Amino acid sequence: MKRSLPLAIIIILLSAACTNYKNIEVRSVKLNSFKLISTSRASIELDYIINNPTGTAIILSSGEGIITKKGFDFAQLEIQRPDTLPAKSIKTGKLVIDATLLDPISLLSMGLNISSWKAEDFHVNTKMVFRTTSGYKKTLRHKNIPLKDLINKF
Repeated sequence: MKRSLPLAIIIILLSAACTNYKNIEVRSVKLNSFKLISTSRASIELDYIINNPTGTAIILSSGEGIITKKGFDFAQLEIQRPDTLPAKSIKTGKLVIDATLLDPISLLSMGLNISSWKAEDFHVNTKMVFRTTSGYKKTLRHKNIPLKDLINKF
């Protein structure tokens, strides 16, 4: 009995800390605004609707990414502030992302006419860190996602 009680407590705590991230549903993401801050920086604001049916609040504690063009780093992305998805709720919110151009010369070589750029030439690498209120941490990494696929999805 003395041996099984700590084992039962550990199993209960571990099962309470486990969150099934696959049940979280991103219902919509829309580009709300794109503001140029300077010649090499921009602020991107996304509106989203996310359903969190899990029993614990989930916090997007950090997120960063790199946009590459033909294998070379083009721009760096970073989420400005953490956001929380309350447990068993549908949340509508805003996510603000800072974009910084890594090589301004590459912008000039591509031409300043943005409509002539090909989305097929760009790929995105991301790393996002999620935490739960119970302290569980999950890191999601995505490599070489074509920017065209993300644009079509949104």
